[in-house]
Amino acid sequence: MIWQLLFNIFIDVSFIALPIFWLARKERSFKAVFEKLGFRKIRPWHIIQKTGLLLLLMLAASIWLSLAMNFFGLNDLNLVSQSLERSMDILPLFFWIVILRVISEEIFFRGFLVTKLGALPSSIIFAAVHIGYGSVAEILGVFVLGYILAKAFQLNKNLYPNIIAHALYNAMALAAL
Repeated sequence: MIWQLLFNIFIDVSFIALPIFWLARKERSFKAVFEKLGFRKIRPWHIIQKTGLLLLLMLAASIWLSLAMNFFGLNDLNLVSQSLERSMDILPLFFWIVILRVISEEIFFRGFLVTKLGALPSSIIFAAVHIGYGSVAEILGVFVLGYILAKAFQLNKNLYPNIIAHALYNAMALAAL
């Protein structure tokens, strides 16, 4: 259990540190690095609008995917909830999945990989990273939601709406467990 926690912390720190160090080689300041990763100034009202639209799109896609998975008999999301229940207490789990993991994933997959590889390859890699749950529905869902987040990042050029929408989505998913 402690090794799993340490491994997860290592992954999250790596998802944040690798893009920063990679971009810092060419940039003159950390401000420029963070702007390249998508941490740009944005008006609060625009954050609210973009976050709301993105969250609604993610929820609609998730509902549609759940219906399709149920129709085809592929809904095995119980494997994800069993894995999460075994992993740790709910409060640290909530903090980790809703805050730390979201920030690290958005920095790495959207702020870094989308700009380097594009929306589709970064979404495929994002889905592959979630293969550990052993759930077909989880992998397909993560791919679709990752693609939505990737396209939103390409459109907005800003990570703030992505981080907030992703965090709210994860919070709702955990609450549903």
